[in-house]
Amino acid sequence: MNRKQVLRDMKKKKKEKNIVEDTNYVSRFILYLLILLILLIIGYLIVGIFVNKTITFNKKEDKKTSDVTIDNKTILAGEIFDQKENEYYVLVYNKNEENSILGTWKNAYTGKENALKVYVVDSETKLNGNFIVTENGNSNAQSYSDLKIVSPTLIKISDKKIVDYIEGEDAIKNVFKN
Repeated sequence: MNRKQVLRDMKKKKKEKNIVEDTNYVSRFILYLLILLILLIIGYLIVGIFVNKTITFNKKEDKKTSDVTIDNKTILAGEIFDQKENEYYVLVYNKNEENSILGTWKNAYTGKENALKVYVVDSETKLNGNFIVTENGNSNAQSYSDLKIVSPTLIKISDKKIVDYIEGEDAIKNVFKN
């Protein structure tokens, strides 16, 4: 081989080596990008599953959204003297009792013309437990400390005082009928 041939072969090998090195750089760069992308996805999944709990794989949970309604007519027993009206009724009964029709009679009464406002106290609410008794209700209570109510009871309040105290479902129905 002559010198020219050797120089050409050396140039050719050098070009091939440069091409191979360039190819290695590009393939390494792509490999590093893929590894970085995989690490970012794994990090996102870990944060989403364990930290924020926004990613779930369990489809059995059916999240039902419901509209929030505020019931301004249901009060606590401790608030029966604190309503803004001058004269109103307070109906104390178990709202969850299936065979009670007091809620229906109350609605029929409030639909009448010139009906007084009727507030409801749920006798089964734990916050009302201090005021609800099984017998011997206090119909002359002047303050919260001496307030004792038997469920069901209809109390008429006028000028922040008890004017009428009616115990029993039948007696309450008669008031709402009239």
